[in-house]
Amino acid sequence: MKPPACAVCDREQRDHPELDFDLVRFRDFKPLDRPGHPKGLLWFCADHIEAAREWQHSDSAVVRKELRARES
Repeated sequence: MKPPACAVCDREQRDHPELDFDLVRFRDFKPLDRPGHPKGLLWFCADHIEAAREWQHSDSAVVRKELRARES
């Protein structure tokens, strides 16, 4: 599993211990039968988690692109 780093702003939990991070599972989620990070499961910081949860019905790549575009 990848360490917590926001899929929108790239902040990492190790550099921002004051922020909460959580995983969101998207439509393209594929569980793994081996160690690693599953497709369709992304980390988000507290600033972006609610927006990400609103997009759970979409594919993770679409969500990431859309939420990053909003940040620009």
